Amino acid sequence: MGWSVMARALTHRSPFIRVLSAIAIGSVFFAGAWTVAYAVLPEGATRFSLGFAPTLDARANAGAVAATVFLWNSLLGFGVIIIASAYSVGPISLGYFAPWTWLVRFGLALGTNSFVLVIPGARAMPLDPAVLLTHAGVREMLAYFIVAAVLANATLWRQRRLTDRRLVRVRHLRDLRFTLPEVALLASGFVILAWSAALEAGQIARLQSL
Repeated sequence: MGWSVMARALTHRSPFIRVLSAIAIGSVFFAGAWTVAYAVLPEGATRFSLGFAPTLDARANAGAVAATVFLWNSLLGFGVIIIASAYSVGPISLGYFAPWTWLVRFGLALGTNSFVLVIPGARAMPLDPAVLLTHAGVREMLAYFIVAAVLANATLWRQRRLTDRRLVRVRHLRDLRFTLPEVALLASGFVILAWSAALEAGQIARLQSL
């Protein structure tokens, strides 16, 4: 995909095209990270930097764990994306780079079974459909991509080129306007993140019961 084509897709007027484009680009790196990690790295190689260590017993209070996970992911995940989306390099919002980076780290974690709560030896084969359909992290990543794509055209400051050290004011916060589809997508991002948190709490409870 050429740079100009990628830039047009990531800044398209339709938020749905922006979401799909960002996911498509991230999926390439995700698949590569998962495959390389599975083939080359030992199990647990990236456990030092990945995974969520629950502070509550999900077996006794899964609802509280789900609420904690949702709050943490909302404040940290969405917070980073919102702040980064205020800036862009050329036409590309920096908000995209957070979920792209997290998706690569997620691929590394899957390939090396590097989560805090794991079944030893249960490494996931690259692009295993069962993992893609059931893992809470997949839904979490989707929520992040939705928010990043919706905010991609809401840049406040722009660095014209990567080598340019000057920031140019593009618009003020009061000038931001969102379309109805963008608002609907933002709402869906929160719903999907809540779904992910509930699913993760259930998965934590099952692992803690082993």
